[in-house]
Amino acid sequence: MAKKSSKSKDKTHYGRGEWYGELFKLLSPDRRRDLLDISPAPECPFMGDVPSLAPWDSKAKAPKTKCNKAGGVCSLRKFSEVGEEGDIAFGPIVTTCPNRFLEGGTMVQAIAKEILGTDNPRFAKELPFLRKPKSRAASEAIAETEEEEDEEDVISSDGTDAGREDVGRIDLVFVHPEDQTNWCAVELQAVYFSGKAMSKDNDNIRNHTNANGVPFPGGARRPDFRSSGPKRLMPQLMIKVPSLRRWGKKMVVVIDRPFLDAMDEMETVDHVSNCDIVWVVVGYDETVDPGKATLVIDQMIYTTLDGAIKGLTAGNPTTLPEFEDRLQGKLGWVWP
Repeated sequence: MAKKSSKSKDKTHYGRGEWYGELFKLLSPDRRRDLLDISPAPECPFMGDVPSLAPWDSKAKAPKTKCNKAGGVCSLRKFSEVGEEGDIAFGPIVTTCPNRFLEGGTMVQAIAKEILGTDNPRFAKELPFLRKPKSRAASEAIAETEEEEDEEDVISSDGTDAGREDVGRIDLVFVHPEDQTNWCAVELQAVYFSGKAMSKDNDNIRNHTNANGVPFPGGARRPDFRSSGPKRLMPQLMIKVPSLRRWGKKMVVVIDRPFLDAMDEMETVDHVSNCDIVWVVVGYDETVDPGKATLVIDQMIYTTLDGAIKGLTAGNPTTLPEFEDRLQGKLGWVWP
C-alpha cells in the first residue's frame, strides 16, 4: 500500500487510475509533474496497438494516434484511506476512455473470433443508420447534435463524408474478410464520471514529494454508471437492436467489470445464436506485466434486448402504497 498525502483528510475518493497509458500509483513524483505539463499530447499506446481504428487525419493521410482525451485520463479507480497510518487501498480500474479498450487488439480479436469466426476482421466506422426525418425542425435539431458529437468522438470518422442525408450511426462494424454479409455492430461503452474535475487533483500532485507514496485525489468524484448506462447506452440499444435483430445481426457491447457490477442481474441465453446482444466484459490484470495494467477478457454474456434493458435499468418499480406514502410526505401547496 502507498502512503496518503498528509494534506488530504478524505477517506475515499476516485482519482486517476491510468494517465496517458501509465499506472498512476506507480509513477514517480517527477513523472507525475511532467505529465501535468506535457505538451503536445503524447502517443496513445492503446490506439497505437490498433492504429486503423484511430481517428483519421485527412491532411496527413494517416491515423491520429496521439491522445485525444483532454487531460489524458484513461481510467479512474477508488482511493481509500485505511488504517491509522494513512495507507491507501486501491479499487479496480474503471474505464473512462473508449480507446482504452483497444489495448493489444485483444477485444477486436475476441469479438471477431466469437461472432464472425475469424481472427482478422475488416472494419468500417460511422455507418449511417437512421434516415433523416421529413420534418425540417427535427432535421435541423439532429444536425446540431451531430456537429457536437463530431467534436467529441473518440473513435471517429476515417475522413470520408458520411453524408447528412442519413442521421444516426453505427459507430463500428466488424466484417468477415471473406464474407461481407457476415458482420456485427460494436459499441464501446466507457464510463462518465460526476463530481469535481480532474484538475482539482493537480495541486496535490504538484506538492507531493514522497517517492514511496501516492497523492490522494483532491476532489470528490465518482463513476456515473447511471448516465453511462440507462441514459446513454440503453437508448442506443433500443434504437439499433430491433433493426439488427430483423437483419439477423448481433450487437456487441464492450464494457468493463465495474460497469457490469453496477447493472442489475441480466437473464442470459445459452448460445450466441439465441441472443440479441453479446456483452464483452473486460478487466485489467496488474500482475501480468509489472508496471502496467493488462486488458483481459473477463467474460462474454449473451442476452436479449429485454434482458439488457432490465439490467441497465437496475431497479424494479415501487408499489402503489409505497409510492403514495412517499407522496404524502412531500406534498406542498402551490400557493400557500
